[in-house]
Amino acid sequence: MVGSFLIWLFMTVTVLADDNVIVEKVGQGTIDWTNGLIHVVGYGVPPREVSGPRAKLMARNTAKTDAYRNAAEVINRVRVNSDSLVEDYVMKSERIRLVVESFLRGARIIKVDQQRDGIIELMIELPLGGQAGLITLLNRPEVTGFSGLEPPAPSGFPESGEASRYTGVIIDARNLKVKPALYPRVFDGEGYLLYASTMVNLARPGFTTIVAYTRSLEAARKLPRLGSNPLVLTTEKAGPTTGGEQTDLVLGVEAAKAFRGLPPEVIQNGAVVFLID
Repeated sequence: MVGSFLIWLFMTVTVLADDNVIVEKVGQGTIDWTNGLIHVVGYGVPPREVSGPRAKLMARNTAKTDAYRNAAEVINRVRVNSDSLVEDYVMKSERIRLVVESFLRGARIIKVDQQRDGIIELMIELPLGGQAGLITLLNRPEVTGFSGLEPPAPSGFPESGEASRYTGVIIDARNLKVKPALYPRVFDGEGYLLYASTMVNLARPGFTTIVAYTRSLEAARKLPRLGSNPLVLTTEKAGPTTGGEQTDLVLGVEAAKAFRGLPPEVIQNGAVVFLID
């Protein structure tokens, strides 16, 4: 039964990948970086000495406990930035550990199936973004690396009429081995910070994630967060890392100049999408 689930999960991830949705499999769960959702499965076996509705209820409770335990493993492996995972902060901060535990308790059960042999398969869902999401709950200096609002890089030119019409920005980072993360950043070639979590209004209604990830330009243009007229840029290289995985981007001179000319609401609303492999 577990084997059949793994085959189903592989097929599901394959289909999503064909649709340009970035889904990362971790243990018994998946992280959907395009839609900002975590899905985790748990299983429960009914006791041999119990039958009927009581056996089903006991199996369901076991499956729920298993799903929560598996979810803790998945969340610990979520990439925070280029050098850290959630588990790195859970291990060193009691405050963050409690935040993550509270986050887990808010998981939503979205599917419960009973197999022919009585085994219960239960799936839970957790949000990456939004007011109850992991990004908002972990938005603190020891996680993001910022102690307050980060000033934008010096503006290279006044906002033009054309630039003011852009409703979002797509940054093409394909072929650079960039990985999705909770708090990605964008720099210019001189190291000035162009985009980070501290520039985004996480409290606004409808907030999802700092960045959405997808594989194609066509798929990116369909994402509601970008509006009707997104600016498309190509990044020069991935940002530096001290041994972890690359999650940040560095824009060249012209791309950085265009990024600085975006309307402020594009940045504040997090209307940003990264194209990655």
